[in-house]
Amino acid sequence: VMSPVAASQDATGQYTRKWVPEISKLPNSVLHKPWEAPPQVLGTAGVVLGETYPVRIISDLKAERARSVDAVLKMRRQKQQFNSDRGYDLIHVNGKETVVFTKKEFRIDHEGNVIKDAPRTSVSVGRGRKGKAAQKKLLRQKAAANK
Repeated sequence: VMSPVAASQDATGQYTRKWVPEISKLPNSVLHKPWEAPPQVLGTAGVVLGETYPVRIISDLKAERARSVDAVLKMRRQKQQFNSDRGYDLIHVNGKETVVFTKKEFRIDHEGNVIKDAPRTSVSVGRGRKGKAAQKKLLRQKAAANK
C-alpha cells in the first residue's frame, strides 16, 4: 500500500492536477489528501467528496500496509520454489533461473520465517567515492593484519 499523502512523487502537484482534474483547484496543502480540506476550501475548488471525487477508501494506512505485507508473505510462503535460499525472488529468463532484488521485509527462509539482517562479513568494493573508501579501508585492514 503506497501512501498518496506523502506525495513524494508529485511534490508540486502538477501530475495530480493534470490527471485528476476533479481536484485540480485544491491548494497543494490538501491536494493529495482532500478529505482533510475544510468544507470552504472544498467548496471553492468545486469538490464534493462522494460526488465529484470519491471519499477516502483507506482510513488506517498503517493497518492496511500491515495487511498488505502479510498477504505478500503468505503468497511467498505458498510458492517457496520461487524464493532463493537468501529470500530473494527467483524468476526464469531465457531458460535460466535469475535472482531478483526483493525488499528485505519480504525475504523469507525455506521455513517461511522473515530473514533478519545478517551481519556483514565482507566489504563491498565498487566504483565511486564509497567504493574507493572501501578499497582503502580493506587495504589498511590487510596491512594491519600482516604486521
